[in-house]
Amino acid sequence: MASSSVQRRQRRRLSVNTTTNLTLTAAEKVIGDNDLLSQILIHLPAKTLFRFKTVSKRWCSLISDPFVLQRWIPPKSPSSFFLRRYSRFSHNIKFNHVSLNGLVKHNRSIAPLYLDFFDNRDLVIISKSCNGLLLCTSSWPGLDCCNHSRCYVLNPTTQQYSTIPRPVNGGQYDHIVSINLAFDPSLSLHYKIIAFISRRDLSPAYQIAVYSSETRTWVISVLVIYPSDMIIANGVFSDGKIHWLRCHSETSIAYDINRDESFPFPMPYSLTKSPAYFGESGGYLLFIESIQNWGNQFDVWGLESDYSHWFVKYRVDLEMGALTFPGMTYEVEVLCFLGGEVEGDLCLIFYLSCQVISYNFKDRSFRKVCNLKLRPLDIENIQVCPSAFIHPCMETIFNV
Repeated sequence: MASSSVQRRQRRRLSVNTTTNLTLTAAEKVIGDNDLLSQILIHLPAKTLFRFKTVSKRWCSLISDPFVLQRWIPPKSPSSFFLRRYSRFSHNIKFNHVSLNGLVKHNRSIAPLYLDFFDNRDLVIISKSCNGLLLCTSSWPGLDCCNHSRCYVLNPTTQQYSTIPRPVNGGQYDHIVSINLAFDPSLSLHYKIIAFISRRDLSPAYQIAVYSSETRTWVISVLVIYPSDMIIANGVFSDGKIHWLRCHSETSIAYDINRDESFPFPMPYSLTKSPAYFGESGGYLLFIESIQNWGNQFDVWGLESDYSHWFVKYRVDLEMGALTFPGMTYEVEVLCFLGGEVEGDLCLIFYLSCQVISYNFKDRSFRKVCNLKLRPLDIENIQVCPSAFIHPCMETIFNV
């Protein structure tokens, strides 16, 4: 009897050891097969992939291989945003970093974390964001940050950066009135910077300078004249083009970066006031009309990819939110769009009464993200020039 019990225990141990050996053998086969391992790596999040570079020289080389870089699947939507603010008691510029999980800890100012290569960190600002990359410039109190000589492109996930030289054309056109970052990894692993340059008298004639990370040089186009009602500071990048709204017009202006040409595109209606939101999300240009036109609900308009017309992509019922957040219909500020916790979800981010609130389009739910007390000046800046103060961000592995 005792002998039979011992034999059963030995058979169980043998079975467990055999299964373990088979499992280890399968894992070793995956790790030893570069092609199979690469197929797994392209589906991993950027931060995880970046940490895996430290495993070994082989893993670092494999992750840096063009095959992985070109096929890596980036997030569909930003997961967080940086909110630019001014210090109450000084000229210093601070950034709050907010995700759907709340305020990112230890990041009241982005400068000590990512921008420590600057001599004066408090004078560094994020000027634009695009698909995980940040365009940063240095700012001196009382001076236009676009016209200072220091400009950087930063990947906050990898903490890598590149220094961008100032465009020089040798003529009267030396005043940078607008600067945009263009990066779409589905089209190219290289980014571009688009600067609008005018004379100091701010005439309607501009030169467009385009910087390519591939050639590390600027190319300056011929003079172009744009309408004076174009909101040039709020350029939005989408599908290889920069888009600007116009006031009191049924059409707005887009600039095709690769073709170096501009063309008009329609608006849902003629603007009399700045919209509550104009930006890109999920491959669509999105537009939300001014808050003064809202009732108990408002529409999120999307632009067809062929630029033929706008359509109502989403509808937000504020009555549902007002049950949880009284006053939502009167004092809410639209901040940005973020990807939801579940792949495919999309959330609209509001600011209301010292709170950041999210609205999930999938289940139509409102929830509090975090407390965040903004000053009246901060809110005014968001209303006037949102793209200069709110910077959606996602993780990315791409080099700068």
